[in-house]
Order: sequence, then structure tokens, then C-alpha cells
Amino acid sequence: MEALLRNKKALLIISIITLVILTLLTRYQGTTDVGDYSDTAKYFAGDFPAKIRSSHSYFLGLVMSPFVKLTQSFIFFKILSLVLLLSLVYSVYLASGKNKNALWLMLFSPILWYMAPWINPIQLASLLFFLAYISIKKYEKSGKLLFLVLSGILIGLSWTFWDAILFFFIIFLVSFFYNKKVPHLILFILSVLIGLLPKLILDQIIFNFVFIGIIRYFFGLISSILFSGVYGTMGQANILLRILPILFFFPLFSYKLFSQKNFIENRGFYIFILLSILLIIGNTQIRYLFLLIPIIMLELAPMLNHQQVKKQLIFSVIVILFVSVPYIIQIKYSTNAEEFSSLLSNINHISISKSQTSLINQDLINLTSEFKGEVFVVGNAPDDFQVLAHNYWGKDVKEFASIQDYQLVLENKSILFQKTFMPIPKIAERRQIWISGGISKNTNDKTNYSLITYGIGINKPLNLTGFELIKKYNLLYLSKKESIQAHT
Repeated sequence: MEALLRNKKALLIISIITLVILTLLTRYQGTTDVGDYSDTAKYFAGDFPAKIRSSHSYFLGLVMSPFVKLTQSFIFFKILSLVLLLSLVYSVYLASGKNKNALWLMLFSPILWYMAPWINPIQLASLLFFLAYISIKKYEKSGKLLFLVLSGILIGLSWTFWDAILFFFIIFLVSFFYNKKVPHLILFILSVLIGLLPKLILDQIIFNFVFIGIIRYFFGLISSILFSGVYGTMGQANILLRILPILFFFPLFSYKLFSQKNFIENRGFYIFILLSILLIIGNTQIRYLFLLIPIIMLELAPMLNHQQVKKQLIFSVIVILFVSVPYIIQIKYSTNAEEFSSLLSNINHISISKSQTSLINQDLINLTSEFKGEVFVVGNAPDDFQVLAHNYWGKDVKEFASIQDYQLVLENKSILFQKTFMPIPKIAERRQIWISGGISKNTNDKTNYSLITYGIGINKPLNLTGFELIKKYNLLYLSKKESIQAHT
């Protein structure tokens, strides 16, 4: 370690090569919302044999679709991630006045290595948001409106790719505009809307409503907070177990930021960081930290001496090793410790098995070679169809259909999720006001569910009335509708 630190050029090259190899070799693509971006790209590329279901911005998928079409894979998502991460490291370095501490602290930030293999827009959103932070600081220092407008456009662009910027944007407003002139605030908000235009235009084109993406994401979040999501399965983990992994990604010497002198000189930064941390505690996901760490590293790097930087790098390397272990395992195998958080929660009962992705891919090759041109109903979970549509790259499947859609059609129903807010007056009021909202099946669904002959279950047979198991593969179970089978 000491020798490498002395030969900084060699350390830089070795670190980058290691990051690239790890990112490209691991089968891990992320845990949360991966399909919302990868499958969208596959859908726009014309290679997604199912109906698309995403609760997030479609814009990254649209941008990446030509590369998915070209390679018949998601490899360019990882290449883009690496380019963006290294660009962010260099941006922090330049913004710090070429402070080498900032370069090393950012390159060896565990959150950077954690996010490297993820198919997610947060890498791009974080780079754009960091540049927006730099621009707002330049505006505060110079008073030039050009930097104000640039900051707003950059935040709008980051929001175009990642919906969660909505909440960081609100915090940004509170932090940096509480003492600004109203015309400047209005100009900034208009600039954000300019940056957001690509998303708004796309939503208008594909959904016939310009604000549908923002509304869908906002109420989806409300659903997850109040009702544990549409399926009632979100936010069930112990809050302490969710917060603990996040602590490992903060710099050891973060406390040095919070001196009285620094607070007076850099008040906007502290308000933004503190409010953002509260937001992340309320929605404990490690990846959200990636928006904050570059800004923290930029402000912290000049405050650290040589020994403190050395201690931070040693600590970071130890965390990076733990971060990397699950990704290394998933080069050839599957594990219940997919990433750092699940590694900690499953540390006493980690399991390693054959690659589930490889087994599903092999099953799909064998199954579709025997049964071509079919529409398969897939279960038993409502979104299991996405697993098969995500992994399948052939042309022999007409469609993978959701078991949920199949059951709704046969039962002549259309509502997937609905909640009504109806406060009951305690007085003799003649009228009672209520608000209702929900999710229904697309009325533009052209699939003829009554003609579906075959069904596929993942890890266990399809639990669907009228279907009988006829063949088992590695992980997939093929069933056939009994009434059809009886006449063959």
C-alpha cells in the first residue's frame, strides 16, 4: 500500500482497470428499478417481448435503445456508468482547483464502486447535479445570472433522467434561495423547466399527457410510504438494518465540515446536506448517497491533512473490498448477498448457487425452441413476466404476459390498485367530499388472453386455474391449459 501510494500514477491506472474489469465481468446489474431502465431501452429497441411497465422516467431507456439494439445486450449501460463515474471523479478534481486529495478521495469513495455495475440513471443525474452545484456556487460568488440559468438547466436535465431529483430540487431551492431575490428564484425555476423539457416532451408523445411522469412517480412514492407499494411489499425491513449500511459510505472525517466558521461561510451547503440526509434516512437506499458524496468530497478534501487522507483511503479500501465481494461472486454464481446491504443483513447465512440468470437463459433457449410463436402467461408474481422478457433476446416468443393481466381479463376486471380518501364529517353536513386514485389495466391492450395456451412459472409451477404442469426445466415450469390439452 505504501509503495503504491508513492507511485500514484501506477495506483491510478491499477484502480481504474480494476473498476472497469469488476463492472464489466459481474452479472450484477442492480437491485432496485433495474427493469425500469434496461427494459425500457429494450422496448424502444423493439426487442422486449412483453408490455412495458415502468414507474420512472423513460428517457434514459430511449437514449440507450440504439446501443441495446446494436449489441443485443445491456453492456453499454455499464460502459456508460464507467464513463460517467470517471467523469465525476475528474469533475470533482477540477472543481477543487486540482486538489489531489479530492481526486483520490473521490476515486476511492466506496459509493462509486458500489454504483459502478448498476443499470441506473443516478450516475448521470449525479454528474449533472454536481455541475449544477458548482454553477450555483459561481452564481453566489459572482452574481452572474448565466451561472444561475446554467445551474437550473443542469438540475432539469438530471431530473429528466432520474425522477427522485424532484425532492433534491426542492431541498436545493430551500438551501440556496431562501435569501435570494424573487425574480432570481423565478428565473431559476424556469431554467429547471427548460432542462426538464426532453422528459416532458417524451411523456406527451408516448402518454398523451405532459406531466404524467411526474404525477406517476410522486403518487407511486406516496403509495410506497402509506401502503408499502402497490403490492404491499415495500419498506418492510428493519429501519436500523437499512440505515447501518449507509454509515459506511460517509467519509470518516465528515465531522470536520461542521465547524461554526464553515457553517457561516457556506450556509447553503450545510442546509442542503443536512436536509438531504434526512430525506435519505426516510428512504434508506445507499444509491441516493451518490448524489451527495461528490459534493461532500469537494468541500471536505481541502480540510484534510496527509495523515487524515491516508486513514480515509485505508478505510475506503476496506469498505470497497466488502462492496466488491458480492459482485465478484456474481461473475459466475448467484447469491443472497447481492450487494453490500444484503451482504451485511445475510452475513450469517450467505448462500452461493449456480447463476440464476444463466439457468433462466438456458431454459428460455430450450423452451422457445420447442414452442415458437406463442404467448405465454407468466407467474406467479404479477411482474415475473419482466424477468423472462428482460433475459430473452430471441424472436420466437410472441409475448410474455402478466398473470395479473390474465386474471383481470378473465374476471372482467380492470383495477390493479385503488385507494379512496373519504373523511367522515361529524356534523350534519349534507355533502361528503372524497378523493380516489389508482392504477388500472391499459384499455389499449390488444392481447387475446382467452387464446393463451401455455403458462410459465418461475421456480415453481404456475398457480393458475385451468393450467396443468407438462414440463420442468432448470428454473422454469411449463404448463398447458387443460381444455386445450384434452383435445390433443
